[in-house]
Amino acid sequence: MRNVALTVLALSLAACATAPAPPESGRFGALRVCPGSVANAPATDRSGRVRGFEPVARVGGASLLRAPVEGCVSSGFGPRRGGASSFHEGLDLYTGAPRTIVAGGDGVVDFVGSQRGYGRTIVIRHNRNIKTRYAHLSSYGRNIREGARVRRGDPIGRTGDSGNATAVHLHYEFLIRGRPVNPLTFGD
Repeated sequence: MRNVALTVLALSLAACATAPAPPESGRFGALRVCPGSVANAPATDRSGRVRGFEPVARVGGASLLRAPVEGCVSSGFGPRRGGASSFHEGLDLYTGAPRTIVAGGDGVVDFVGSQRGYGRTIVIRHNRNIKTRYAHLSSYGRNIREGARVRRGDPIGRTGDSGNATAVHLHYEFLIRGRPVNPLTFGD
């Protein structure tokens, strides 16, 4: 009966993929794929950790966290089956309950508000060509407003299920000249 319930739950997920299992990663160290079926999951080792995961990327002069919240990968970057889009332009990090999201890198808050499909969203500009997007938030951090300066690791909000989300998670994007790239693999 439990397997039937999990199958029904998995089939009912739309928009950003999510998973009904608690996160099992350490604070920005190891990153795991959520238990269950993740159609576009990154490669993992035997324990479910993302293979070759480095918590920080150097991207065009910016130093960015690849996963700015403690959670597990419930949908990777790239093609996927079902949901609102056949190509997922970010990384979904499932947290189960609202958790603190931190700024992925030093920068200036470029946008705070609701975006279609994304719900509560924050965009941080790290330099002229690089931004990060944080979507489906339940709330914004104190003093987070357009034009505010943030440092990598500063709390900026909490995970949620706003917009088209069906479970509490963070949808996270690296945007290079406005184009989404894979936060797990892009950069050095």
